[in-house]
Amino acid sequence: MKKKSRHVSFKAEDAKRLSYAEYIRSVGVNPLETGKWEELKEFIYRPQTLRTDVIMDDTTLREGLQMAGLTSPSSNDICQIGCLLRDIGVERLEVITFTKTDQEAIRKMQDAGLRKLLAAWCRAATEDIDIALKYNFEQVGISHPVSYIHFVKWSEKSLGELVDKVVDCVVYARDHGLQVFVHGEDSTRANWSFEKKFINAVADAGATVYRICDTIGCGLSDPKAPLPAGIPEKVRRIHNETRIPYVEIHAHDDLGNAVENTMATIRTASGLYDKVYASTTYLGIGDRAGNAETEKIIMNCYLHYNIKKWNIQYLRELANFIASSLNYHLPFNKAIVGDAAFEHESGIHLFGIKMHPLTYEIFPPELVGQERRVVIGKRSGKYGIQMKVEDVMGEKVDDKDPRLLKLIELIKDEFVNGERRFAFTEDEFKELVQGVGFTIKRNTSAPPS
Repeated sequence: MKKKSRHVSFKAEDAKRLSYAEYIRSVGVNPLETGKWEELKEFIYRPQTLRTDVIMDDTTLREGLQMAGLTSPSSNDICQIGCLLRDIGVERLEVITFTKTDQEAIRKMQDAGLRKLLAAWCRAATEDIDIALKYNFEQVGISHPVSYIHFVKWSEKSLGELVDKVVDCVVYARDHGLQVFVHGEDSTRANWSFEKKFINAVADAGATVYRICDTIGCGLSDPKAPLPAGIPEKVRRIHNETRIPYVEIHAHDDLGNAVENTMATIRTASGLYDKVYASTTYLGIGDRAGNAETEKIIMNCYLHYNIKKWNIQYLRELANFIASSLNYHLPFNKAIVGDAAFEHESGIHLFGIKMHPLTYEIFPPELVGQERRVVIGKRSGKYGIQMKVEDVMGEKVDDKDPRLLKLIELIKDEFVNGERRFAFTEDEFKELVQGVGFTIKRNTSAPPS
């Protein structure tokens, strides 16, 4: 007989809970079926609608390669990264043009059909624009500081002289048929009275996009935060007080806010602009603490705003390729693409996963080219060990099977009495499985179905 709650009635909620549970079990997501997952995603997460098109402007091959300590990639590797970004659906690829390797990579990417996506990063110098023209670019980004802090570098020049230099470069690029973005370096510490005049000057010269550069990551996503650090306020003021057609955000992660500041820009642009540009790097690689991650912005837009234009099944593949080609240590717990993003060891978690994967997974791992992995360690319980045995055997195992019960005791003894402190490797676990009498029929570590 069920015990009644003494204080609060949950009768209505219980009925809804049971209906909810029945529905998600009936839909299921394991193995992944795209149509069913999309139905379940909308039921659980209730995506909102954005009234702007989010344009991914990936700068891994410019900003990302500036990260200290990375191995310089070959031109072939640069081209491969560009092609994978193209396959994901990134709409713009910002690159540098200054070294022989950069230039070889540009040629290879153009030969691979990426020419219309490529954008050359330039200083406010006509010689940089000439290089872009030499290599047949259709668009350039001209970068220049806009904060008085950065102007300390040119204390002998007036503001008018500095702005004229940028305007002259924009005119030069436009006269040669190039689309022009202008990057306002250190925008989140800039004086608005000056920055507004700067933006209008480059807009009148022919620039079509102004990039808000949160260069040292001090920007605030709070819609009420004032200028210069308040990013939503800056987006609104650019829309209302300048003549530039479009806006872009380039957020650094010095305070860990790059993704949120990028998403805040996107949310603010909704209803103001028909499109908004997000300048990001894959895995967030870049100067110092890096930038907003391309994969995180894509998945936030997909899950919370139902934007489905990107091919997210390649996200893990590109993460692995970048890690290997740049000698970059991919953090084990990196969201979405890290090794541990869909790994489970805790017995409580694995019991939930066994009941329904969405208990402890935000979306099916296969969606982004990942796979679920059960790790057997100190906190693994019966359900986790059972799932892992089924994983390595490729078939179901009864939870009362004496071999399974023996295996559970062996593993428990290793951690309790043997004082083992680390998880079992795949080979160690398979050896234990065979030792208790199971026969492994396949050599695989694929996720259980």
